[in-house]
Amino acid sequence: MKKILYIISVFIVTACFGLQAQKPAVREVSSEANVAKGSLVRIVGANRKLSIKSWDQAKVKVTVQVVQDSSQRSASNEELFENLGISIKPFSNRVDIMANRSASFGSLNAVTVTGYPRKKTAPVTAEQRAAQMAYAEDVLATTHSGQRVLGAYVPTNSLMPSMTNIMAMEIMVPAGSKLDIDNQYGDVVIGMNLDEAKLNISNGALDLQDVKNLELVGKYCNANFGNIEEAEIEFHNGTFHAQNISDLDLDSKYSTIEYEKGKDLYLRSQADNITIDEISKVEGRKTYGSVRIDMLNGGFDLDGNNVDIKIRNINPQVEMIKINNKYGDVRLPVKGLKNYFVDFTGYYSTVFTPFPK
Repeated sequence: MKKILYIISVFIVTACFGLQAQKPAVREVSSEANVAKGSLVRIVGANRKLSIKSWDQAKVKVTVQVVQDSSQRSASNEELFENLGISIKPFSNRVDIMANRSASFGSLNAVTVTGYPRKKTAPVTAEQRAAQMAYAEDVLATTHSGQRVLGAYVPTNSLMPSMTNIMAMEIMVPAGSKLDIDNQYGDVVIGMNLDEAKLNISNGALDLQDVKNLELVGKYCNANFGNIEEAEIEFHNGTFHAQNISDLDLDSKYSTIEYEKGKDLYLRSQADNITIDEISKVEGRKTYGSVRIDMLNGGFDLDGNNVDIKIRNINPQVEMIKINNKYGDVRLPVKGLKNYFVDFTGYYSTVFTPFPK
């Protein structure tokens, strides 16, 4: 019994050392380019996470961590960046960082396969079929270096790391830079305040602190912001959260929009759920979905269809609330107001408010 336990122990220790030996090596590669402070930094990428931070140096630095094998150890930083599809191009007043969406995967070598007429054979048994499937899986797992496997080409360039081996890309930009980012299928984290940002994000998450002037196109995106002074946002099929937005022009569909405090909101909305803690003025048009406001301080003018509107509190300074809506519920807390005039015509809707209808 002791001998058996000893053999098992040795096997476990050997297996652990084997796993440690197979741990992939991670190499950090970087490239830099000089750029004046306050310039525009344009970033185009996909299929990777972008982490953007600021520093006090007048240059841009791009750092990427790559999981590599032994064949890539001799490659220079320039060779790895080229094969990763990443380039940095400085200009007089901007720098372009291109993380290409379709990196070069080396040459494709065709393989000629000779076929023969099928011979009549005995039916394949279940055991034979299982053995054939196991053999096919072994072939798929071990075939590499430019061979053709079941109609698919495999890369021949040994310096080209697999896209799954590319980790997050970190970009350091001068403080006060303006950002223009177009990124797909990857998260974007911007750990700095911005004066100007133009962002196009799809199929990924976006985190940004405070920004003065924002242009955002988001599709299948979850976005989180701090304070925004002025924003023009086109947002589809996602979730948008912010603290304060002073002036917002919103065009959204099938999304959840939430922020704490605002001054002006002009919206074109379809099938969204919009929630605002406090706002001065709302106007625009909306179909389907809901609008919920905790405190209305100014005016409200909305053309809607199938929209549920709920205003919890109305400031006595509010001058006008105008709602043209069908097939939706409306809640207006006018009980605490004085000297107001109501002009109401309602069809196919339910209005929850204490004035006579």
